[in-house]
This record gives sequence, structure tokens and C-alpha cells, in this order.
Amino acid sequence: MKKTSIFTLLAFVCMIMISCGGSSNGSSTDNSTAALNVDEVLANPDNYLGDTIVIEGVCSHLCAHGGKKAFIAGSADSIMLRCEAFPLMGEPFPKSVVRRPLQVKGILREERVDENTIQEMIRRNEEAQAAANVNGELTDAAPAKAESGCATERTAKGQRNLTTFEERINDFRTKIAARQEKEGKPYLSYYFLEASSYEVLPE
Repeated sequence: MKKTSIFTLLAFVCMIMISCGGSSNGSSTDNSTAALNVDEVLANPDNYLGDTIVIEGVCSHLCAHGGKKAFIAGSADSIMLRCEAFPLMGEPFPKSVVRRPLQVKGILREERVDENTIQEMIRRNEEAQAAANVNGELTDAAPAKAESGCATERTAKGQRNLTTFEERINDFRTKIAARQEKEGKPYLSYYFLEASSYEVLPE
């Protein structure tokens, strides 16, 4: 009887251990790992800032500079979230992810543009113009395009139709002034995902 009781008890304990292990590794509905879409994140970015999240969406564009940035599309052309491959992921996004549905995991970060940022942009633009002049690359027909950014990057920052450096600077300053008056914040906030991993989803 005693042996039977011991074996019964051991079997019961094993069942409990297996059951607990299965629940921890199963399909969890924990909000910290549930996939979000771009619209959800950008609607309330402060709720996720600094947290590790997972987003799902189609990669609409990959930066031309070695695949360091992938842009995940939202419900409209003007809504997208930049995912940066470095430093956490450690390797670029491959070209094969363009126009494919992705699931990207990473930490949501904030990029701020204030007057100091603008001054640094102006300094770099002047350096680029000076270098272009020295190399004979700067003409009236082909002005220096430093800081103009690619079309996708401009769209992500609400500057889709602003192609010149001066237009972008003026737009930043106008928006900063409006936010300062409305919220008391002398800067603009742009959000991006510091990616640690990604997965191509079935279409």
C-alpha cells in the first residue's frame, strides 16, 4: 500500500510539472509579446517607449545604404515605422524582405528634433556643399542634397513633398513652434524600432 501511494504521488507530481512547463511555453497572450501593427504603436507611442515589442506589417522600403533601415507600412502611405538593424540585430535586413510581411522584434525609441538638431543639420549641409564645390560637383542644375533624405524617410516624418533642404528646415521649425505653443515641448518626436530580430511571415 505504501509503495502504491508513493508511486501515485510521484506520478501526480510529474503531471503537475509537465502541465506547468506546457503553459509557460505555449501560445501566450501576454501583451508584452503580442504582435502590434504600426497604427497601434504610433497612435500611443509613449505607452511602448523603451519597451521590447513585436510589430507586424509589410516592409514597404529598405534603405539603400546596406539595408540598415526597413520601413514597415501602416494602414496609409504616410504611416510607417522605421526599423533599424544596428546595433542590436547586428546585421542588415536583406533585400528579399521588401514587399514581404514581416514580424519584427525590438525596442521602441524616440528621436527628437530640436533647434540644436537643426543647427547640426545645417552644419553638415554646409560641409557637404563646401566639399561639392571643391570637387566641382555643385552646380545650379545639381545642388548638394545633404540632409534632404530619401522619399520614404521624408514621408515617415510628414515631409513627403518637401525635397529641398531649406523646405525641410522651415517645416521642422514651424512644427516645433506649434508644439511648443500647444504642449510646451520645444522639439518634435519621431519613433523607430531598434530591431533585435525579424521573421518573414507567410503571405
